[in-house]
Amino acid sequence: MTGEALTVTFRTRKFSAGLELVNRIGASAEEANHHPDLTLTYPEVGVTLSSHDVGGITSRDIDLARTIGGHAADLGAAAE
Repeated sequence: MTGEALTVTFRTRKFSAGLELVNRIGASAEEANHHPDLTLTYPEVGVTLSSHDVGGITSRDIDLARTIGGHAADLGAAAE
């Protein structure tokens, strides 16, 4: 957490697992109408959440972070 954003990197170990994580995050983001910044590289997925309309972290970010954490856990991706 940087004060203005929540950031995490998940070590996915395989590109296909990272892609699956990004797809799950995308579906959840669309459902919540709240969209994080994502990076997909081998072997990691980077996630940054911030409510751009208020210039900081809101409950929307925290709620989506919890959902993303669940997706990562389901795929065996460890947060760094």
